[in-house]
Amino acid sequence: MIFDTTFNGGLRLLVESTAATDVAAVGVWYNHGSRDEPVELAGATHIIEHMLFKGTETLSATQIARRFDAMGGLVNAFTERETMALHATIPLSGFTEAAHILSDILTAARFDRDEFNRELVVIENEIVATLDDVEEVAADAFAQRYWGTHPLARPIGGTVGDIKNKDRDQIFNYYKTQFKGKPHLITVAGGISPESVIKSFEPLLNAKAEQPINNKPDEPNVHGVPYHVIQSQYVQIYYALSGPEHIDDRDYYALEIANAALGDAMGSRLFQKLREELGLCYTIYSSPNLFRDCSMFSIYGTCAVSNTEEVMERIHAELQKIIDHGFTDEEIINAKSHLAGMITIAAQDVEYKMRRLARQALYNSNIVTSNEAIEIIKSIELPDIQKSLGLFLDHPPVIFGTGPKAAEKRFIRCLEQIQTKGLSGIYL
Repeated sequence: MIFDTTFNGGLRLLVESTAATDVAAVGVWYNHGSRDEPVELAGATHIIEHMLFKGTETLSATQIARRFDAMGGLVNAFTERETMALHATIPLSGFTEAAHILSDILTAARFDRDEFNRELVVIENEIVATLDDVEEVAADAFAQRYWGTHPLARPIGGTVGDIKNKDRDQIFNYYKTQFKGKPHLITVAGGISPESVIKSFEPLLNAKAEQPINNKPDEPNVHGVPYHVIQSQYVQIYYALSGPEHIDDRDYYALEIANAALGDAMGSRLFQKLREELGLCYTIYSSPNLFRDCSMFSIYGTCAVSNTEEVMERIHAELQKIIDHGFTDEEIINAKSHLAGMITIAAQDVEYKMRRLARQALYNSNIVTSNEAIEIIKSIELPDIQKSLGLFLDHPPVIFGTGPKAAEKRFIRCLEQIQTKGLSGIYL
């Protein structure tokens, strides 16, 4: 059973109590990420995430780290396009202390000037390191191609130029107005009662959580820049379809089944056809991406230059087959079983449960347990799956590639042929 309440200031608390475990996972979430930053503050949320661990009015950065170490706990944080979160997994004996430290971090971070200047160098090194990661560079290039000038197109942590232009007072003021004592959500899973959680987090419960103002992106330009040359020995292919502003709960689970059947499992159609049967690529998978006010379904593959055209054509052909003939009964049975099994395994992990609660809440979905989710998956039928994937297949694809200069002409020539053919038929 899940405890769900919202306090007067707007802070929401979700607790999934689990018997027979001496561990708890807790997350404190902001409905605020890199897409919510004004352009002059690009990268600020990620800087704030780092600075929260650099000392408060009562604890130094070293004391924060050592107190979590002493209780045997793990603490970390991350920034995404639509959220920033702090999270910890700790023995129950340390839960109250962990909650007090997290509350202190979120209400009394000092942003010491010397610590700030040192941390900017760390963050700059982090950004530079990603420039050596071909997949990171390609992902950023695809985001810019797909989202255009919208803030969703920006690198989450900003660029080196963004970081060099930041000063301590500018970021500290942004922290005070957007983050200081203003989390939107706390999620907890483990062997702890809601009453204990409320008592432990009392300093945060009157938080005045303001919801972000959405700036909905435009529909992606299908005929935008098709290829980005990078230092790589292989080609990375993105095949993306835009979807609706919001997906309801049943469509979400139906889409997850379709995704598992298409490309998100070893037995999926794309993996078996392109990798196992034809040996065209090493990496191939599909994925739905859901945001507050838009959605995307994408297929991603990597291949040698010589296989570029065939991989692109095969991806397009497999989607056309689904439009024409749908999935087989066997594919759907296997996909549903795969999803249910993955949820069952993951549900043994309290951190997974904690994160799952947050993802449901931040997407304004109904809050369900893992067992309830499995029952929904079992109830999904073929028309539900066709309907959910049809929300995306009704849109023309955005196809984009990155890789060596030697593949550019191959890619563009094949892209033009695919765009001429399009995806034909009605998927209902």
